[in-house]
Amino acid sequence: MPREKFPFLLLLAFTMVAFSAIITELLPAGVLPDMANDLQVRESSIGRLVSYYALGTVLTAFPATALTSGFSRKPLLITVIFGFFLSNAITALSQNYLLTVVMRVLAGGFSGVLWPLMTGYAARLVNEKNMGKAISMVMAGSTIALSVGLPIGAFLGQVIGWRGAFAGLSALIFMLIVWIAWKIPDFKADEKKINIPVKIFRMPGVPLVMTTTFTASLAVYVAYTYLSPIMVTNGIKDNAGLALGLFGMGAVPGILITARFIDTHMRSMLLSSILLGASVLFIISLAGHFYFVFYTCIVFWGISFGGLPSLLQTATINATNGLPEIGSSITVTVYNIGVFSGAFIGGLVLDYKGPDAISWTSFLLMVIVILLVVTGRRFAFPSR
Repeated sequence: MPREKFPFLLLLAFTMVAFSAIITELLPAGVLPDMANDLQVRESSIGRLVSYYALGTVLTAFPATALTSGFSRKPLLITVIFGFFLSNAITALSQNYLLTVVMRVLAGGFSGVLWPLMTGYAARLVNEKNMGKAISMVMAGSTIALSVGLPIGAFLGQVIGWRGAFAGLSALIFMLIVWIAWKIPDFKADEKKINIPVKIFRMPGVPLVMTTTFTASLAVYVAYTYLSPIMVTNGIKDNAGLALGLFGMGAVPGILITARFIDTHMRSMLLSSILLGASVLFIISLAGHFYFVFYTCIVFWGISFGGLPSLLQTATINATNGLPEIGSSITVTVYNIGVFSGAFIGGLVLDYKGPDAISWTSFLLMVIVILLVVTGRRFAFPSR
């Protein structure tokens, strides 16, 4: 394939895989009340299913990246996607919370392999000049999932039940397996590049990027996982599907703007994103009981989040001297530690402090993110 031509159609396949992975990760948040009632557990226990998924990702991202370095990329990719299919299908049939937890950890484990694998594919399909754009296109699957997929999943959960939503997701993933097997080329991994030496964590900028990635993920998922309780405490009808849809609608322009400027103005884009996110969470904490204010803030929160994963991913790759699979495995691991911690801590805040405290907690964490990015001008988040 000519490397000068941007491989839109090939990257689209990875966009859809990313879409499915994000839906798998966050669907419990969209069907939280019904899933809690059916499995006879507390809502915070369903929220922690997002944590268990992230835990699986954390446990596998580093070791799996190293252990699978000598594998052909395409068979590995198909195997990983089949793992998503299997875990979601079993979740749809599960009558037991413990079995559901095991399937969530399993799905998260496959996610730990998937994201570095897809990032490596995207980087190899383009030249260095278009690397950020290619990664942004893959990560756009996250935005599509948030804007269309998760609201549809929440709606389907209301219409055909949460089990039907997971079963439908499994069917979609099976179709993606067929698509990948048909269209995507194979690549051999460069074992020397995929090994993850300890010294990489001492490279200038890497520790600060990791800290920022963790804190940003923590800040987002403390509030995002428990959006339904936040709505209820603000006196707003619990319509998670609408709120998630508006969040995703906002994420669309966020990812598009990021894709346009990420390779030339990454620091400015990152600062703008987190400043907007912090402002929105502050307003929700003060005036979220007004319908118009709340839903408008949700849209702008989506805008702030849309490009955030791509920005953090690219910052890590840059800090690791342009090694895409190493950078991606670091980002995936640290980001999902934040997801795990956010869903877990958000559940504790919900149980012991009440839903009023959730958005304030998220806001204070976002302020810390701002300070981290400001201090990272030289190595972690340099101006370009």
